[in-house]
Amino acid sequence: MSRSLLLGIQVSVALATVAAAASGPGIELDHVWIMVSPDAPERAVLERAGFRMSKDVNHHEGTGTSSITVEFENTYLELMWPDPKVPVAHGMERAAEKYHQRQLWRTSGWCPIGVGFRCVTPSNEALPFPTWTWSADWMPKGSVMEMLTPRDDTRSPALFIEPRALTDTGEQAARAALYHHPIGVRRITAIQLISPKTYQPIAALTYLQKQHLLSIKPGDEWVLELTFDDCKQEKSKDLRPDLPLVV
Repeated sequence: MSRSLLLGIQVSVALATVAAAASGPGIELDHVWIMVSPDAPERAVLERAGFRMSKDVNHHEGTGTSSITVEFENTYLELMWPDPKVPVAHGMERAAEKYHQRQLWRTSGWCPIGVGFRCVTPSNEALPFPTWTWSADWMPKGSVMEMLTPRDDTRSPALFIEPRALTDTGEQAARAALYHHPIGVRRITAIQLISPKTYQPIAALTYLQKQHLLSIKPGDEWVLELTFDDCKQEKSKDLRPDLPLVV
């Protein structure tokens, strides 16, 4: 395990600076999510580790999910679950089923982790692999989510680029200012994904690693490693088995 604060999700994302890509479309980390049980009882392990949860519960109408977050100055960690009280829009049934399969990752074999990015510089350069888009009622009108993970992929993390209307960095910093984490962390500065040894990274993961937006290495299962504040504390916490997360 690296000498870093890693949010122990079975998706290790460490040793990669969370910064805009050096070349190609200018993107940087926006947030990460992990699929959890209904109403996120897994929040307790984060609170015991020294993180404060946001008081708000987010409902994503159209995709049938809800979530709670841990806010940081430059990004956030989201615990998300399929919520039967939240409607699924016509045409979004397949997306809702994917969230369900990710929630059942221990038995379904799906990856429970999602990594979202935001655009930081205008660019007309296309990504060097196919992408696809979707939208939902809770998104600003005319905006779409650009998905980097192939539509029929059942093994990879969900990789996507958020609509610009949902990625205000000033608003993110303001939300973070409301929560002081007893653990003493402020910013996510690197992410690493640990994948099962049999997993072959898709083109999007290889590209993101080359752009120094994340790193990936083989292991026993999916885990997310989050590094905070350039490892200043030189400590780590493994939050498994409750969450596939190391911080």
